[in-house]
Amino acid sequence: MKTQSRTLLVDAAGRLLQQHAFDHLPDEQLIRMNHCLRQLGQLMEPADMQTAEAELLRYCRLANLYVDTATPQAWQQWYRAMSCYGELAMPLLEEAE
Repeated sequence: MKTQSRTLLVDAAGRLLQQHAFDHLPDEQLIRMNHCLRQLGQLMEPADMQTAEAELLRYCRLANLYVDTATPQAWQQWYRAMSCYGELAMPLLEEAE
């Protein structure tokens, strides 16, 4: 289950990154976010993977779902990923629609 949650998180973050939902973040945070995405795509020690995963989750909480380029599919993917981590994303998702 942990691998599936991690995959959902990486996929959702990557899709929203492509759809400019993180453009409002400072460059330093975008660099860190991309670093986390790269790390999670590689074989790592479990402790390092958990650290990168937790950091990426923090950035995903900052996604701007209101950008014109964010699609309903990306919202749903983001919602599923956040739900796997126990995040209450439904109110934000409803507002974005």
